[in-house]
Amino acid sequence: MTTGSNFDDRLHDWFEDGPTDAPDQVLDTVLAAVPSIPQRRAGWRASRGLSAMFGFSRVLAGVAIAVGLVTALFFVIRPTPGGVGSEASPSPSAAIVAPPTAIESPAATASTPAPAATAVAPCGLANLEVRITLWEGAAGHRIAHVELTNTGFDACVIQAMARPQLVDGNRSILIDGSSPAAPDPLLTVDAGEVLKTLVQDGNYCGPAPVAPVSGAFVLADGSHVLATPFSPTDATVPPCLGSGSKADIEMQPWAP
Repeated sequence: MTTGSNFDDRLHDWFEDGPTDAPDQVLDTVLAAVPSIPQRRAGWRASRGLSAMFGFSRVLAGVAIAVGLVTALFFVIRPTPGGVGSEASPSPSAAIVAPPTAIESPAATASTPAPAATAVAPCGLANLEVRITLWEGAAGHRIAHVELTNTGFDACVIQAMARPQLVDGNRSILIDGSSPAAPDPLLTVDAGEVLKTLVQDGNYCGPAPVAPVSGAFVLADGSHVLATPFSPTDATVPPCLGSGSKADIEMQPWAP
């Protein structure tokens, strides 16, 4: 078999194998075949020269095709910068930035009215303990130091002022005071809390009292609170400064 025929057979085999699976000796065969191709001579017959010309052209065409395919195969299977067999790194896609979420302002809530404070009941007589802790005299008057204690389990309210009275052991009124001129503010007395006041009386010109002498308070609803006397034998009253003058008694507001 001639060199041209051998080259043709190998070229034919390469085309049969496909462009991505070329025989290993294609390029070697092509390079080895080029020097062995007969050159055209002047003395050849026309038919043989024509045949040689066509054979040489066919060889050159095959060489060109083989070189082109080998070059293409080189670019197809050449290693990538990332290493042999590594895939091209995907181009980074533009990050999808979600629009900032609007901060919802808290809905204006309708102002809820504060629950009404539980009404505090007036102090009952059973939950009030009043007592005279001290008597003292001053310029024809006597002054009683008085304490009021809420002995109940709940808070209650009382007026800051009341109508004071001086009474004896038979609960006879010796001196009667005046009611407050205007409604006084209410004082809340917590359970166990103590309020204090001073009661001053003077110019008593009546009969001798029955011991013990004490004080009392008329509340706004007309009820009376009797104070425990300072002494069970105390019958002292303020001096009489003139029978023609009216006796008097007054109190200071209750205070803690």
